[in-house]
Amino acid sequence: MKKIWLVTKREYITRVKKKSFLVMTLLSPLLIVLFYGIIFYFSFNKDISDTSKKVLIVDESGNFKNQLKNSKTISFEYVNIDKNEIQKVLEIDENYGIIFIPANTDSIKELEFLGKEQPSLNTLDYIESQFLSTIKNKKLSEKGIDKEILTQINSQKLNLKTIKYTEKGIEKGNSGVTTMIGFIGAFLIYLFIFLYGIQVMRGVIEEKTNRIVEVIISSVKPFQLMMGKIVGIAMVGLTQFLLWIVLVSVLSGPVSGTIMNLMDVSPTEIAASQGAKIPENTNEGGIGGFMNDLGNYNFTLILCMFLFYFISGYLFYGSLFAAIGSAVDNETDTQQFMFPMTMPLILAFVLAQSVVVNAPNGSIAVWLSMIPFTSPVVMMVRLPFGVPVWQILVSMLSMITGFIFTVWLAGRIYRIGILTFGKKPSYKEIWKWLFMNN
Repeated sequence: MKKIWLVTKREYITRVKKKSFLVMTLLSPLLIVLFYGIIFYFSFNKDISDTSKKVLIVDESGNFKNQLKNSKTISFEYVNIDKNEIQKVLEIDENYGIIFIPANTDSIKELEFLGKEQPSLNTLDYIESQFLSTIKNKKLSEKGIDKEILTQINSQKLNLKTIKYTEKGIEKGNSGVTTMIGFIGAFLIYLFIFLYGIQVMRGVIEEKTNRIVEVIISSVKPFQLMMGKIVGIAMVGLTQFLLWIVLVSVLSGPVSGTIMNLMDVSPTEIAASQGAKIPENTNEGGIGGFMNDLGNYNFTLILCMFLFYFISGYLFYGSLFAAIGSAVDNETDTQQFMFPMTMPLILAFVLAQSVVVNAPNGSIAVWLSMIPFTSPVVMMVRLPFGVPVWQILVSMLSMITGFIFTVWLAGRIYRIGILTFGKKPSYKEIWKWLFMNN
């Protein structure tokens, strides 16, 4: 343990003292805040880069005239032109496209958009929604329903609130906030496992190619060297992560305030622009409602679980990265081993965005949170939704067992591979290394 600690201390101090560490630690939080600030700004101003589009409507039926509503970027103009004039009309810059409506619209199921370019999905969705709304209103009017009643029906809104009955009592919920918290934790773990795992692999390859390792292992065993390197880089990652949290917390307030001032909008308007349903009592919506919803989550549990899965997930994959680094002489040769090893982690992140978030307590999500290859990502997505205690304990036990096994497995490969030069090993050779005697 003393030798492992010496290697850990060396890895930690060497990396923390590097200028690149200091620069990235200080610069990354600012970049993260600016990055999300830009996303926030453009998500509120979705049409900022979109140009105005004039869509010409040739309505032979007369049912759609003055019924289609214009948007910020799409305007409808009703004209009478012949189909032979289409090309000539589209040559005019301000004309984006033409839609011909037949005289009989009783059984209409399809319309053609004639344009100069392929419209975006958002443009098509908006035009389709306008036509569909007009057709529905026409059919309802034919059944004798008053226009004012139609307006009331179409403007009707419903806000479905979620309330959970737990052992602690009644708790308010918010599916959007729950999903956001889960994905942030899952993405950070996914990112850090790759970021610091690759640092372990590169460090091993560098020491191996420089032949420094031959001197080092004269004083320490290969397993002690591997564990010291893995733990040292893990401590670097935790240090950097904690500093990022502090700096992002300090910087996010001024940056978000500046962006809101530039947009000249209130928090409630921002929340509404993102699709949030704002009640009449504005204290229950917008930023205030968002903060109230955050207060309903057990962040102590979520933070503790994040640290556990961050450390255990890193140890699990970091040891495998170290084994790969010891088996090859350069980064080019790592590709054949990296892909099959990282596929489960990539698969977990992809499934978390579809299967897990749609059924967080479904059988697939439960099993994925029990398998060490996928549990760091999947369990972080599931936790905010509420996970039974026994599943958390089983998942934690599975992770502990998993990283102990991978550390042992990587140690068997590391002790042989670290002194092997000049040849790229095959899977068959690596399998033999596992059963070689010291």
